[in-house]
Amino acid sequence: MKHVCLLLVCFLLSGCGVSVGFPRVDNMLISLSREFPSIYRLVTATAYLMGISFIFRGVYQLKVYGDLRTMMSVQTNFKATMMLFVAGTALLYMPEAFKIMLFSTFATTTVTDPMSYHSSKHLLNPLAMQAVLRFIQLIGSISFVRGWVYLTQSSNPNVRSAFGKAVTHIIAGVLAVNIEGTWEILQVSFGIT
Repeated sequence: MKHVCLLLVCFLLSGCGVSVGFPRVDNMLISLSREFPSIYRLVTATAYLMGISFIFRGVYQLKVYGDLRTMMSVQTNFKATMMLFVAGTALLYMPEAFKIMLFSTFATTTVTDPMSYHSSKHLLNPLAMQAVLRFIQLIGSISFVRGWVYLTQSSNPNVRSAFGKAVTHIIAGVLAVNIEGTWEILQVSFGIT
């Protein structure tokens, strides 16, 4: 819900410099799409910081695990520590993790550019349609990062179904980042013309 409110504020503020009446939705999308490279950098920087913090937390958990093992405690959880290291490494190497996931899914590391997309119904301005597709890619990259965060919570016995959420967010994020490739797969799989 917080993300939706933030995006609504961005949509409302994207046309503030224009003094000619109310902006149209396609003009707002085009204005917002100019900010996507900065938002991508923000998402990547956040992923780096979260990756570093997960790795530090994992090192601390290893220390706790070692202390508990020397006291012959049976309530140690090594799975949580390893999940922190895996998620921290994936977030720290987010661009490479994206390339690996894209190659595993689409057999290519390049993302299909939405600039080549042409709407057959011409419902929106082509630039606005490209902005919508770039927005979907942005949401996909945020979902990818969120999936790795959920993965760190999956080993906690008090959190239910976090592993399923994590895998769903990671896969959906990869599919949304290459939305054109996903659409082509759906077209071929289901015979959509």
